Amino acid sequence: MSASHTPATITIKPRHPAFDLRAALATNWHGDDPFKTAFFNALSLTFPVGEKYFIDSVRAFQKQIEDPKLSQEIRGFIGQEAIHRREHAKYNEILCGTRGFAGGAFEQGLQNRIDERDAYSAHLRLMETVAFEHLTALLAHGLLTDDRWLDGADPTLKSMWHWHAIEEAEHKAVTFDVYRAVGGNMDWLQQALPLITRQMFKDILSAMWMMLKADGQQFNPVIWMRGLNWLVGRQGVLRNLSPLWRDFKRADFHPWDHDNRELISIWQATAEPELLAA
Repeated sequence: MSASHTPATITIKPRHPAFDLRAALATNWHGDDPFKTAFFNALSLTFPVGEKYFIDSVRAFQKQIEDPKLSQEIRGFIGQEAIHRREHAKYNEILCGTRGFAGGAFEQGLQNRIDERDAYSAHLRLMETVAFEHLTALLAHGLLTDDRWLDGADPTLKSMWHWHAIEEAEHKAVTFDVYRAVGGNMDWLQQALPLITRQMFKDILSAMWMMLKADGQQFNPVIWMRGLNWLVGRQGVLRNLSPLWRDFKRADFHPWDHDNRELISIWQATAEPELLAA
């Protein structure tokens, strides 16, 4: 029996899109909404450092995986994450250069914290990566199923975020399957998820505060009340993902229990040809 539980119809392959973001990133590109724009920009600021950590965490076990299907998926995962890192590094350079944000200092803070992980075991670093990948898979699911996430956004940035979401959905089980294959402790993983969730959103809010402060909007109550209602209000886009987050606590959980093959197929048929032709 294969160590991989990714459906056979899913191919995890790197794509090489090209996005011209310079004009849009100079603005509040998400419907002229400072909060929504800052939320996605903050996500992007976390990715170059985070994606490298994920790649390194999986690569540490790559030679231990004997299953050919999972080995191929690891290579696809590393390729996709490497391109995500590259594209978001470009995004962040343009963003901070045009808006004057202190992105470099923020990213260095993330890197300093990751450097402290050198004292952790390889299994513990992989466990963190599995938890983070579950969170990015949930965000991807939200972007692909709920138009409110990107309604009103600049078309090019909307396309970029959908591309990233599709690839997160495609490879969402790779780190999970590797962790199980190398004897990872599933109880520890479930206990780690709330801690990782808090850390992730603490980092996002920190970056948002930095960007809104640079624009003189950090104390604007309308921006925060309207934005938090969109994000975590009774019908907030993030709150709607809570049941999927809780599924992780099931003893028999696997990421592909949230089956979004149809969404991937639709994107591949409609958006991918145009994206790669650009």
